[in-house]
Amino acid sequence: MTKLISQIPCITPHPTELDALIVARDVLQRQIDERVRIRNQELLENDSFFKERKTRKLASFVAELGYRILDFTKKEQPLSTKRAALLMFRIKEYAVPIFKKFVAKACQKQDIPLDGLEPEVKTTFLQLCDAFERLGWIETERTKHEIKIRRLNDKEAAQFWHGSWAEVVNRSLIESTLQDFAKEHKCPFDVFFNVKLSKLDSSKTSSDMELDIIAQLRDRFYIFETKTGILGIDKWVARAKMFSVDQKSRFITCCADETIPPYLFEPYQLVPLSALKKAMVQMLGSDLTDG
Repeated sequence: MTKLISQIPCITPHPTELDALIVARDVLQRQIDERVRIRNQELLENDSFFKERKTRKLASFVAELGYRILDFTKKEQPLSTKRAALLMFRIKEYAVPIFKKFVAKACQKQDIPLDGLEPEVKTTFLQLCDAFERLGWIETERTKHEIKIRRLNDKEAAQFWHGSWAEVVNRSLIESTLQDFAKEHKCPFDVFFNVKLSKLDSSKTSSDMELDIIAQLRDRFYIFETKTGILGIDKWVARAKMFSVDQKSRFITCCADETIPPYLFEPYQLVPLSALKKAMVQMLGSDLTDG
């Protein structure tokens, strides 16, 4: 066998030929990179979000990553579901399982006993039902001992109960924390919600990526994503790496599940909603103050 192997001709490029190929490849790559840079700069200069003062820095930031802004939601837009989301968050361990059952089409009605509930939980739950009734999502019949809840067909309600309530809570916590920090440290900020991005060189109108919240403070960007189900670890880590490539900006994943240990995901940031305000204050203080 050894003799047979020794008879197989070994085809190895001559060292000088290999070196020449490597040099040629590097030259071509530099030319490609330069042409891509010029093309991207031209695309960026013609971008409406780059021309707008309010979004110029954000457009430049995502362009460096190979993306352009398709659309976003302004922070001035009110949310009719905010009160319901904050009430849901206050008693999430009790309320979320109840209303998540309504996501299944087979579940149209539930009879919920009120006896034995802690007074605060009971009061908040009834307030939550009132909020859902005002939104037109449910109808209720109440007695001293129970509440009968009938679901009304509403697609928005199903999305809310499935997990979008946490996005509303996340938005509220982030806005209030930024406002408090900006007031104390005289640091202006901008917030962009539901940011839709597409590849910089793409002409399609559909997005390649959507981000829940991007906050801009000075020359830093803080990207917040909300997860209420199973974390897609590969996708999450890829985004965390990409959006922190400038060594200043941060990608923070906020989760509704309090049982997930955040330290397991270091150096990337996973923050439960209950700890978000405190974590943000520490993070912004470390990043943006001299102390």
